[in-house]
Amino acid sequence: MRLFPARFSAMSSAGHFSHETIESDWLKLFDAVSPSLREAVRDVVLEHRAAMADAFYARMMADGDARPFLSHEAVHQRLRFSMQRWMETLFSCADHAAFAAAMALQRHVGEVHSRVDLPVNLVARGARVLKGEIAARLPASGLDRAALVQAVLYVDNLIDLAFEVMSSAYVASHERATRIDEAYRVFSYGQNMSLERERQRASLLDWENRFLQAMMAGQSGDELPLISDSAFGLWLQHKAVAVFEGSAELPSIREGMRRLDRDLIPLCRQQMESLDERGESRRLIKAVQSELGQLKFLIGAMFERFVDLESGKDALTQLLNRRFLPAILTRETEIARNQHKSFALLLVDVDHFKQINDVHGHDAGDRVLQQIASLLLNTVRSGDFVFRYGGEEFLVLLVEVDRQHAARVAEKIRQRVQQETFLLPDSRQLQVTASVGVALHDGHPDYQRLINQADDALYRAKTGGRNRCEFATDA
Repeated sequence: MRLFPARFSAMSSAGHFSHETIESDWLKLFDAVSPSLREAVRDVVLEHRAAMADAFYARMMADGDARPFLSHEAVHQRLRFSMQRWMETLFSCADHAAFAAAMALQRHVGEVHSRVDLPVNLVARGARVLKGEIAARLPASGLDRAALVQAVLYVDNLIDLAFEVMSSAYVASHERATRIDEAYRVFSYGQNMSLERERQRASLLDWENRFLQAMMAGQSGDELPLISDSAFGLWLQHKAVAVFEGSAELPSIREGMRRLDRDLIPLCRQQMESLDERGESRRLIKAVQSELGQLKFLIGAMFERFVDLESGKDALTQLLNRRFLPAILTRETEIARNQHKSFALLLVDVDHFKQINDVHGHDAGDRVLQQIASLLLNTVRSGDFVFRYGGEEFLVLLVEVDRQHAARVAEKIRQRVQQETFLLPDSRQLQVTASVGVALHDGHPDYQRLINQADDALYRAKTGGRNRCEFATDA
């Protein structure tokens, strides 16, 4: 699916540049400069574009603010060539068609910058650096002094014009993302908080029981589980922030979990290895239970702030709506960047779904989708996300997984769908299969690339015979 239009379209929001304004400004700039001067600038850019791109990214990599967005090797390598194409496209405009293509490219760049949350000031800094790189090479073009001054002004104005279009697209995209993120928060407020509260209480109790069993059995200290790795810990890290961010209790809960994982659990492990008197073990157990009691109290207080409403879900499956996907993927990408914890996307497609609708009716098709939604929810952890992606497609976001874990979950989903007996209206039964495309986040800051990889993998799974899982190939 193409997210970026090939044609330039007017923006209706106040303060955004229209097609007519941009085109008018470009034509004025175009007409004010002679063809020979434009060609001289173009020739300088084309001759030195590789060296300028290298110098540009070397300068930006030395910038502490820009480095986090450029440090990934694949990003760095692709951006060098993308910068060269960008310069060639911008400075080779000779007619309206070329101008339209150049402006479409600026909007695309602005959209990508918004998705990776690149600060606007870094983009402006990059434009300034690029102007300097081009200006430093213009004197070697053989232009006389007057033409050289005009060429520098032409370069400055053309890059400024491109930056205006880029910024306009950035702002529009950022506003959409903000609205979606806020909508997701509103949706999260509407979850069944009573049910979720009991689920998380049960998760904490399960962790406590595992902890007590390990302590009482005198197992190796390595058997003691960290609370951050538990189902509760994953839920708090990846889902609770959307609902409870800004609440007074959340920082205290996080601090309590840190005390458990960094202070008490290591002491418990040492105690188990030393085989000292049991009195110290009892003291540590009481300390852990005291922290857990405080956590339970704080969690209960958080949940009490929210009402039990059902809103914002996919009407048929009650799963997350795909419009919340950008907000969640942006958050998971940030977590992965800051904490070096990978995640994976699984695109699950019901095989021959059109045939199910044609033969058995749309009510039967709806029933199949509802049962697959339930199957997916029961297969993944509470910290993972399941979306109705569209039609007969579902998207599963697995948090804190490696390639092997993601592959196992994908295969488990495929097998469970194949083994499930789907109950249709009028007591009919049906066997169904599904194809799965899997993509593991590799550190790239643009989440759309990961979605495209999963989609490509799903396509290979379906064209390769269906009822199979395919992993994304390196892009």
